[in-house]
Amino acid sequence: MRKKHSKPRRSDISELKATQQKSDELRFQLDQQARVLDITLSHISDFAYIFNREGRFVFVNQSLLNLWGLKLEDAVGKNFFELKYPDELAARLQQQIQTVFDTKDGLRDETAYTSQTGAGGYYEYIFRPVLDREGNVELVAGSTRDITYRKQVEENLRQSQERLRTLAESLEHQVHERTKELQMRTDNVQQQSDLLRELSMRLMKTQDEERRRIARELHDSAGQVVAAISINMAQICSRLSGGDSELAELANQVQTMAGELEREIRTTSYLLHPPLLDELGLRAALSWYVEGLQERIGIDVHLAITKFDRLSEDVELTIFRVIQECLTNIHRHSGSKSADISVACDHANVVVEVRDYGSGISELNLARIRGRGVGVGMRGMFERVRPFAGDVRIDSQVGKGTTITITIPHARSAQAAH
Repeated sequence: MRKKHSKPRRSDISELKATQQKSDELRFQLDQQARVLDITLSHISDFAYIFNREGRFVFVNQSLLNLWGLKLEDAVGKNFFELKYPDELAARLQQQIQTVFDTKDGLRDETAYTSQTGAGGYYEYIFRPVLDREGNVELVAGSTRDITYRKQVEENLRQSQERLRTLAESLEHQVHERTKELQMRTDNVQQQSDLLRELSMRLMKTQDEERRRIARELHDSAGQVVAAISINMAQICSRLSGGDSELAELANQVQTMAGELEREIRTTSYLLHPPLLDELGLRAALSWYVEGLQERIGIDVHLAITKFDRLSEDVELTIFRVIQECLTNIHRHSGSKSADISVACDHANVVVEVRDYGSGISELNLARIRGRGVGVGMRGMFERVRPFAGDVRIDSQVGKGTTITITIPHARSAQAAH
């Protein structure tokens, strides 16, 4: 007995039609996306491509085809060797494609390349794995970008940096050589300056020794001769006392002048080098000098010296000479009728202060004096204290007077003297 075929239900037919419609629509969307992707990839300037497991192209976009000068059908299915890439580059690229298949890791690299058409440059490329549903690498997708301009910029920058480095090294060498030259000149100037200072010190020392010698000669020789003349004239005056009155008067005048000459020789001798400085020290020599100065030029000088042991011969002579120079300047330039001198000494320094109340010094001249630019006497003071690492400070106001402060580290006097 024949079985009757059941007719499909209307609902089943409707579902089948709906499924078919969805499938057609999905296929259309996929085709449309493929066309959009193909159009997009074919119109970008970067190269886009896909490899199969054999390392052969299964897709190449138009930009890469243009570089090769090929049509799509001439490129698909071929590898880099068959597309006539240089053997070394082709082997490297094929190996990198295989590495992506084996490791599932993408890679990035760059290379220079020139196609058979002569077109080319420097390119950066990226290979990425395309996985199937099971997670295996099914295809390798790649993209390549022309970085020739970037490389040129980098190379230009590298060359510029190299030129700058070379220039910097050259400049550094020139600066080094110039610095050496300037240092040599500075050293020469310093040597000359040291020699001049040494010469100046030797000259002052020679002057002091010559003053001492002349003072001794005046006192011992000229002084004795004048003293003898005075004695003889006294005898002549005594014998003429009852004789020719005019001749006796003349003899008395000569005797008086001989006495004045004797005093002047003694004073000059003491000023050149006071024997009290050697015999009794700085305090006695300064007291005698100040007293004589008041008598000769009428300046009222107040001298204050603290108690301290005798200093070295060189330090005492230096202090005496700088005070002598200060008082000479007061007499010649300040117009002051009075001056104060103080000498104090502690365990390290001797501090001398000489103050007058005269016309003072203008700011311009004071700056020049402080810069060692004015006055032989002032420069002499600076030079005298220099061997002891001493200091001369000058403070002054116009119309109010001037104060000179000299500081000498006497603890170094022994070393400085040598």
